[in-house]
Amino acid sequence: MTLTVRLEPELERKLEAACKRRRATKSEVVTGLIQEFVAREPELSSYEVAARLGVIGSDTTPDADIAAKAKKRLREALRAKHRR
Repeated sequence: MTLTVRLEPELERKLEAACKRRRATKSEVVTGLIQEFVAREPELSSYEVAARLGVIGSDTTPDADIAAKAKKRLREALRAKHRR
């Protein structure tokens, strides 16, 4: 995969100097840093991602509990239908 990264000129100069000192290519250095970054990041479940984003429990409308009261709502709907 090819990845393009824009660097400020000063940071690019420092990266080139560090690569020369280590006798490594920029690609090798960046790949190593990305591997370290990914290794530190835990794999999260969908629930954990949603919790971090703050979208769990964010619905505060009066009907926000639809799933929690599904059986009760179904019973009420069936009773109303058969009362006719």
